Amino acid sequence: MLYLLTHYWIWLAAAFAVGVVTPLLAEKLGWSADLENYWLQRIGVVFVIAVVLIVARLVSGRPELMLEAGVGLVAAYIVGGIAGGIAPGLLPARFEGWWVGLFATGLILLLFGITTMSKIEPDLRERVAEVVKSAGADPLNFDVSGRDVLLPDDLGAKRAVLSEQIGQVKGVRLVSEIEELSGAALAAKTVAKLQIEAAAQAEAKARAEAEAREAVEKAAAEGAAREAAAKAIAARDATAKQAAAKAKADAEAKAEADAKEAAAKAAAEVAAKEAAAKEAAAKAAVEESTKPAAAAPPAAAAAPAPIKTADAAGTASMPSLEACQSQLSTLAAAQKINFERGSAEIARASLPVLKQLAAVIAQCPAATIEVAGHTDSAGKKAANDALSKRRAEAVADNLAKAGIGSAKLTAVGYGASKPLAGNDSAEGRATNRRIEFVVK
Repeated sequence: MLYLLTHYWIWLAAAFAVGVVTPLLAEKLGWSADLENYWLQRIGVVFVIAVVLIVARLVSGRPELMLEAGVGLVAAYIVGGIAGGIAPGLLPARFEGWWVGLFATGLILLLFGITTMSKIEPDLRERVAEVVKSAGADPLNFDVSGRDVLLPDDLGAKRAVLSEQIGQVKGVRLVSEIEELSGAALAAKTVAKLQIEAAAQAEAKARAEAEAREAVEKAAAEGAAREAAAKAIAARDATAKQAAAKAKADAEAKAEADAKEAAAKAAAEVAAKEAAAKEAAAKAAVEESTKPAAAAPPAAAAAPAPIKTADAAGTASMPSLEACQSQLSTLAAAQKINFERGSAEIARASLPVLKQLAAVIAQCPAATIEVAGHTDSAGKKAANDALSKRRAEAVADNLAKAGIGSAKLTAVGYGASKPLAGNDSAEGRATNRRIEFVVK
């Protein structure tokens, strides 16, 4: 009643005005004849009002709201009738004309039901929804009937708290509990749920399409990178072959020149020795000719010195692919590359071994290296494949930063598809979590 008085006072004021005017018109138009059994009828009116009030507490929903409004308008009419009947000495139920005013009050109630009552439920629904939403519950999971709020069973433990908070909202008569919503409230809740599900499905579809496009773009980028790497490797191999052929030709030319120089030097030394021998022989002949009758055997000729040739100098050769593979496998097995748990971040303790691996790879310029990542079988296959690929890429990026050309390195993730040991023990799983290097 207080809610109607504060929010819909204009209708009560209209009923009050009708009550004031009715005794004045009764006096002027001759409706002022005293009725028999005045006090009995007055007591009957009070009794009827009391019965109506009791019925208003028993009914609920829209009938209760209309009945409550009717009681309020009748009460306003009676108060107006008392105020207007003071001057002529006519009180309600003491003259015949008070029925005319009561009929006019009924018309006011009818206008109230047509124009205003339909606004009460939406107003209460909006204010109750704010309370339900602030409590963290679904603002559509309730119904309003008249000034009564209906809460379903699926609210669970929150229903008691919500009942107390909703009961404090102005205009709410009482809070009732029902098994489940029905009618318009259920339809609104179902539509909202379907809209949320449709939005979630649309979002998931958009996310899947974006991921698919990203995967296609990434695959295209990787294909282009592999093609560029293959071209770079082919160009590097051709350059290396040309450099090796040139080095071999230079070495052969130098060896031939050194041999010719050594042969010329040896020939010059032999010629000098022969000239010295001839000079000594001539000198000895002159001395013998000056000696009297001194016959001496002819001097023996000096033996010629042997001619020696210099060997061609050899050139240092690069390690073979098998040697590179052996060194990398030995180093990777002796000093394992570790990562932070569940991520592709390389452990700080493993950074020195990466420097050693970079030094070995640098000695094999003609080789291309496949950095292969492996995991154990724990977890989902897709997650293991992705993790092994990220770890292989992290190692390849580290080697590239150390000076190894990115075109020489290819990162591949095999997940748990190539185990070295069983995954039924901690030692076996630790063995399977590894990084391998394949020389090609």
